[in-house]
Amino acid sequence: MKRVHIVGGPGSGKTTLARRLGEDRSRPVIELDAIGYANGAGPKRALADKLVDVQGIAEQPAWVSEGIFLWWTDALLDQADCIVWLDPPWTVSCWRILARHTKASIRRANKHKGLKRLWHFLLGARSYYVGPIRQPASLDDDGAVTRAATVLVLDHYGEKVVAVRNRKEYRAFVSRIA
Repeated sequence: MKRVHIVGGPGSGKTTLARRLGEDRSRPVIELDAIGYANGAGPKRALADKLVDVQGIAEQPAWVSEGIFLWWTDALLDQADCIVWLDPPWTVSCWRILARHTKASIRRANKHKGLKRLWHFLLGARSYYVGPIRQPASLDDDGAVTRAATVLVLDHYGEKVVAVRNRKEYRAFVSRIA
């Protein structure tokens, strides 16, 4: 597997797995937050710019990409040799988000400082896990990205998709590709 795309909700472990796969195979790791938002945490970037960047990545011979995003990432899904869907329960993701926020705050490296931003992030993250399916208003409608929408999008990619829902499945996947 030279091209791997990792998708999942907030706190599912996308960045951790991407970094591991990138290091193990000396492949560039692309965090899609950096393409979706200025500096990875700022204002949303223009859709046209995101599409150009994603197409450029998809054309590379090897990469690991990760992000929650759907629709504007179709080029990555199409070109990936493997799509890993990290799908832990909401309770697991919630604890991971809280731990990540706390650790980053202690290190004074938190891009999303403050309890108010954490609270809003947790509410948005929860909506990924329990939100309904709704038709996206555009390719750039990140608010329509839910677990249910992810299921529908990934259904088109059949056997390229590996669903990982718990530690046992995670370990099995990592050992299989190592």
